[in-house]
Amino acid sequence: MTAPFRQDELFDLAARYNQYIEPLQILIYIPTLLIFALLLRGTKQDTSRGTLLLIGAEWAMVGVLFFFNIMANLHWLGYVGGAAFLAAGLYYAVAASHSFPPHFRWRRDNPSLVSIFITAFAVVGYPGISWALSREYPFVTTYGLMPGSVALLTLGVAISARPAPRLWLLVPPMLVALSSVLTILWWQLWEDLALIPLALLATLAWLKWRSKLEGAPTKDTIRFDF
Repeated sequence: MTAPFRQDELFDLAARYNQYIEPLQILIYIPTLLIFALLLRGTKQDTSRGTLLLIGAEWAMVGVLFFFNIMANLHWLGYVGGAAFLAAGLYYAVAASHSFPPHFRWRRDNPSLVSIFITAFAVVGYPGISWALSREYPFVTTYGLMPGSVALLTLGVAISARPAPRLWLLVPPMLVALSSVLTILWWQLWEDLALIPLALLATLAWLKWRSKLEGAPTKDTIRFDF
């Protein structure tokens, strides 16, 4: 399958994007730290709603800033990606509006370890790969403002859902992981190689712990599942 545009055009696009959004590359860590604080606190419905709203906002920002404002000027795929990421942002915002949203919390257990590993890779590992490949700023992927890193952050947060992960929370980032096959084949965007194994890890975690939902007391099922 022929790439819609060349690799050098993609990296030029990333450079224009990084210059366009300055200094959001630093400011984006503020909502991320807030998400981490909510995951550590995680004892009330409001913290769960806040987590979902922040995740939704990051998807929407990528849709508007990266796809609509930058990529759409190069190729019509920008409009497709922008619409998809805006829809995902709305998806998580609607989830936050329900009476009993899923409960997200980090504890000293295996689900939290998997969650922390994936979110840490989203924040440090994903953008770090482009630096490791000797791509210098501004020709680098940016944490929180690029599709891959937002998808990984969402996977990590979704795995922390209590009493077990929900498959429907994993759907948008898993679709991004599947699309990474194209970004690797078309443009050799090697950082996206991490998306598929980490999405598989999240899927295995969901399969392993979903039985907790079936065995949860009625009050917990009502509290956590809508």
